Amino acid sequence: MEYFDILNRDGSQTGEIAIKDSPLLDDQYDLGVHAYIHDSKGNFLIQKRKMTKTFLPGGWDIHMGHVIAGETSKEAIIREINEELGIKLNDITFLKRILWEKYNHFIDIYVICKDIDLSELTLQDSEVDDAKYISSTEMIELIKNMDYRPEDYRITMKDYVIKFINSINQ
Repeated sequence: MEYFDILNRDGSQTGEIAIKDSPLLDDQYDLGVHAYIHDSKGNFLIQKRKMTKTFLPGGWDIHMGHVIAGETSKEAIIREINEELGIKLNDITFLKRILWEKYNHFIDIYVICKDIDLSELTLQDSEVDDAKYISSTEMIELIKNMDYRPEDYRITMKDYVIKFINSINQ
């Protein structure tokens, strides 16, 4: 059974924990982590979620997970990527924390620039069906269609992709 730390609205720890997926009170928050992995040419690595997943079954999306009790968000995203894709990472960059008030949920967003050969991936059978690279243009379209994420999130990530692509095209 997994547990998560309960956070205050300002993102600080309350000192309480709860069982993963248990309902939160109005003044309680949990923390998720997302990673955007791209190569040096501007292609983005995405994964296809298992049909058995509750959220976005069978959908293509970025890499994500929940922070378990006692873990930092950086430790969580490194763990999630290792579990789901078989990639060990250390060099990741924190981009932004988004508060999704509707679900009492924080999202810490990380970006990783690493040239990864798809043949080196070891997909976690219970979580991931497939992985592929998509172009930056396709990534922007995917982000625009993420109506299941807050608007601030979509704006932040679209801007990131555009800035990254502009930096490599200079």
